[in-house]
Amino acid sequence: MEIAATSADIASATLSVAAPIVGVLLAVALGFAIWALREMGLAARSMRELSEDTHTRLVPLLDKADVTVDAVNAELLRIDGIITTFEDSAERVSSASGTISGIVSAPAEIVNDVATRVRSAWKDRHRHAEPGPSAEAQEEPDGEPLDS
Repeated sequence: MEIAATSADIASATLSVAAPIVGVLLAVALGFAIWALREMGLAARSMRELSEDTHTRLVPLLDKADVTVDAVNAELLRIDGIITTFEDSAERVSSASGTISGIVSAPAEIVNDVATRVRSAWKDRHRHAEPGPSAEAQEEPDGEPLDS
């Protein structure tokens, strides 16, 4: 018996052992690829459903938000009109108040002016009517009579 093996025999033996292992590995890889493709398909379907659900719910919400923003803008314009009217009224009241204050204080100012003039005239009249101290009655600061 010869035990010498040729290289063809060794390759054939290796191939007979390796072929089933490679086959099993290829089958496992193919199974994993099929599973991954299936999961990707399910994820894509789920994303599509989520997108459609979001679209059906979000569009009406955005429409409502648009209507709400328009209503808020209309109210802000109305409030702006009210504030403008109030400011105009306040300016008119201020102007009228200044005019009324001038009208009311005018008689008092006239009476005050007349009273000041009468007082001044009265003081001037009394000053001219009363004679000043005579030269004989004037004294020096030390109390002795002045020599003329």
